[in-house]
Amino acid sequence: MNNQNEKIANIKVSISDKCSQEQKTILELYWELKGLEFVNTPQWIKTEFKLTQAKLSKLATSFSSVSFSLYCMNCNSFEMNFTNSQSSFNQFFTKCKSRFLKPYICHHCIELKEKQLLLEGENKRKELIKKFSTAIENKNWKFLSNFEKILLGHCIEMNFPQLQKHYGDKLGQSQFYKLIRALENIEKQDLILLQRNSKNNYISSYQYVNELTAHKDEIIFIEKVGKENVVEIIKENNSIKIKLTVNKQQYHPDSPMFSGVIQFNERIVLEPDVDYIFGQWQRANDNMYLTLTPLEDLNKLPTQKRISDLPVPIQKVITDFLNNMGKNVKL
Repeated sequence: MNNQNEKIANIKVSISDKCSQEQKTILELYWELKGLEFVNTPQWIKTEFKLTQAKLSKLATSFSSVSFSLYCMNCNSFEMNFTNSQSSFNQFFTKCKSRFLKPYICHHCIELKEKQLLLEGENKRKELIKKFSTAIENKNWKFLSNFEKILLGHCIEMNFPQLQKHYGDKLGQSQFYKLIRALENIEKQDLILLQRNSKNNYISSYQYVNELTAHKDEIIFIEKVGKENVVEIIKENNSIKIKLTVNKQQYHPDSPMFSGVIQFNERIVLEPDVDYIFGQWQRANDNMYLTLTPLEDLNKLPTQKRISDLPVPIQKVITDFLNNMGKNVKL
């Protein structure tokens, strides 16, 4: 039996000579086609010849097979396939005629694709190792902050779950974003490679080359890092608040309008590729007040409402409470 179709062709049924005449008749009815549709269903054959599903399946498997060619759009050629059940044949045909399923790809093209993916993966691995080696050769940890250097040292000592717990206990949930940002900055220096969850893009692990461990003493520049030191570095500030005082000695056209000397009481770190909000307000004596704050810190601000925006009964309760509190305040 031969048939020609756009995507399936040369359908041929083979029935073994070792089966009985009745078995041959059953198999001929089982494989009878009209176009690409089976004329008789397995249920009709089982009823007509009083067969169980198991016996019909064994008969078709043992004494018959169907060969057919499927069109591969990838290499523009046909590939021979074999099956010995109606259901399996229908699955092939459904894939061929459906617009919503992926087009059929022959085994040769699949093997070529797998080899190509392996080659691409190997090239990426070599390129990554080269980047890691260059970063180590150039000692890229010199471009990290103190906190990031210590974090990189801990990356060598711990896996990611251990690292999460270690810094989660120190940072707390509200400051945990600092760990993520620091890991991303370390990755930008080609010292680690972050693995991310495909569902939510969260960091799930990280990799580094073994050569990095030989430079651990250079990376962790503090000889003994106690808990107090680590916490101190973790709690570095990332906002700047400055009072710009008027320069009273503007005797030259190029003299600055504001000048002075400032000393910060804590470490302040401004990260690259971070959006900062800046604002400037006028203060007494023409001085100015300047702030620089990361945009992501807005999420930490409390939500406030005016009392006048609340329902009237609640307004009265709050107003009475504040008035009573005011009476007891000692000025």
